[in-house]
Parts: sequence; structure tokens; C-alpha cells
Amino acid sequence: MNTTTTTTAPPATTARGEPIGGAHVGAGPAGAGYGKRGIRRYHPILFGLITAIAIALIGLTAWTHHQQSVAPFGGNGLTRRLDFLIFLACWTTLFGAAYMIFAHTGRFGMIASHASHVLWLFITWVMWLVGAALYQHRLNRFGCGPTHRRCQINRAIEGLSWVEFALCFITMWIIILHVGGKTARYRTGPYDSYA
Repeated sequence: MNTTTTTTAPPATTARGEPIGGAHVGAGPAGAGYGKRGIRRYHPILFGLITAIAIALIGLTAWTHHQQSVAPFGGNGLTRRLDFLIFLACWTTLFGAAYMIFAHTGRFGMIASHASHVLWLFITWVMWLVGAALYQHRLNRFGCGPTHRRCQINRAIEGLSWVEFALCFITMWIIILHVGGKTARYRTGPYDSYA
């Protein structure tokens, strides 16, 4: 009698006994979407804030741009800076909402990867830095007083622009640190016990 016994190797694990690639590996639909751990907990909050503030900025900058065409205030330089901020707010709303959808569905692979998040956040962060700094410079140049209604709205636009800048920076670093920590957690080399 010839009996053949086949055995399968146990799944690859880290030094702590966790499956390589996280607990969701091979879990099917449970691995899709936000999940409950790590960056997935903060992703909808951060990108939701980024998108909501961008939507508010679209409204404020569009209204101020319209007021500029009716009764110019601050010259043509302010209008050009408003044009740039309207573009930035639309850019941020479109891509912020898209990244929220990508992360929620758990699909789109490379498009929704950590690298594409960081690349988009870096580009957006630099553009908000430029936009907010140019707008602030222009407002300070013509002396906007605190009691004038249009000055208050212009200062609100300036403040929200700096908030967008800060949120993009914070979110970018959270993702970078999350990826770095995840990489360090899932080492499987021969010197893991020394790390």
C-alpha cells in the first residue's frame, strides 16, 4: 500500500506571527475599503476636511471674483490671484473627492496607491503655499481693514487657503510615516531581531 501525504507550508509571517501584508491578506472583501486600522481610520476625515474646505473656498472665491467685476477692490492683481485660488479649490475638490472614493471602494490599484496620494498631496501643498502667500502679499499691500465686509471675506479666503496648505502637509506626512512604519513592521530578513 502506497500512501502519499502532502503537506502545505504555513503562511508567511513576520517575527511577531502576523501575516505578511497585514491581517487582511487573503480576506477577500474584508480587505477592501477603509477598514479599521491605521491610516484607514484617518483617511476619510483628512480628505473629507480637505474637500469640504476646498468647496467653501470655491464659493468664497467665486463670490469675491464676481464682486471684483462689479466693483474692483484691490486692483487687477487681486483678481488674478483669485483666479488661481479658484483653480486650486476646484483642483483640490476634484482630486480630494476622487481619493476618498478610491480609498472607500478599495479598488483602482496604482491610481489610489500611497505613492500617488503623496505625489498629489505634495503638488497640491506647493500650489497652496504659492497661492496663499501671493494672496496674503496682495492683501497686505493694499491695506485691508478689519471692518470692511469685503476685507473680512478676503481674510477668510486667505485663512482657509493657509488651512488647506497645512492640511495637505499634515496628511502627506501621516501617509509617509504610515508607509514607513508599515514597511518596518513587515521585515522578514535574517536580521529582523536586531532592528
